[in-house]
Amino acid sequence: MRQLQPIIVEEIPHSIKKYVKQIEKMTFPKQGCTSDVGILHTAKGRYVLKRAKGEKYRKWLFKEYYVLKNIKTLEKFRSTNAYEFVQTPEQSWLLLEFFEGKTVREYLEKEDNEKKREHIVYEMGRLLVRIHDAECPEQLVSKQPWIHRMLQEAEYNLTHYKVDGNQQLLKQLQMQKMICKQEVLIHGDYTIDNVLVHDGQIAAVIDWSGGALGDARYDIALAVRFEDGIFTGKERAAFFKGYGKGLSQSEFCYFAEGLYEFF
Repeated sequence: MRQLQPIIVEEIPHSIKKYVKQIEKMTFPKQGCTSDVGILHTAKGRYVLKRAKGEKYRKWLFKEYYVLKNIKTLEKFRSTNAYEFVQTPEQSWLLLEFFEGKTVREYLEKEDNEKKREHIVYEMGRLLVRIHDAECPEQLVSKQPWIHRMLQEAEYNLTHYKVDGNQQLLKQLQMQKMICKQEVLIHGDYTIDNVLVHDGQIAAVIDWSGGALGDARYDIALAVRFEDGIFTGKERAAFFKGYGKGLSQSEFCYFAEGLYEFF
C-alpha cells in the first residue's frame, strides 16, 4: 500500500470542524490506496475523516457517501453513519462514524488459533448473507444490468487510469457474456481489508463506494481471494459454510482475477 499524505488540521473544511467541535488530536491508521484517512479524537468521541484527490478517487468518495446515506435505514445489518461530505475545487472530504477494530487481514496475520480464525471467516460469510438479503434501496438500482455497467467502467478505467488489467483480459471478459440470474444489494469491495473485527467478532464493513444492485458472486469472489496466501483452504471452506453456498472456479476467476483487475 502506498503511503498517502497525512491530513493536517488546518486543511480540514470549516463545516467538518464545526460538526466535530474541538479536535484534540489526529491519528493515522494504515493508509489505503484511494484516500488519506485520519482519526479525529474530539470531546464528542472519535470520527473517521477521509480525503480524496483526483477525478477517479473523488468520484468514489462521493459514491461512498451516497451509498451510505441510502442504506442507513436497512435493518439486516449495521452500516457506517456518514455525517458530512464537502467538496472543494481540489479535493473531497467525508466525515464518518468511527468503529473500533482491526481489519480481518490484520486479525488473521496475528491470530494463530485455528478455531478463532475459522470463526471470523465464517462470520464474515454470515454477514455477507445479511447484506445480500437486505432490500436494495431504489436509489442504488440501475436500469442497465450491473455487469454491463461494470464492463463499461472497466473499459473507461483502462483507457483513463492505471489499472492491473489489460486490453486482452477485458476482451476475454466481454466475450464470456456473464449473466446474473438475480441481482442483490452488494457491497462491491467485500475484501478482508474492508471488514473489521473487534473482541473476536465482526464489527463493521467499511468502504461502501461499490454498493449497488449487482451480482452476489462478485462479493463472494473478492472475500475469498488468495491474495498474499492469507486464507487456508479450511478458512475458505468456513466462509462458504457461513455464506451458505460456494462459487465455481470459473466464477471466481471471472470476478476476482478478471473484473476486479480494472477497479
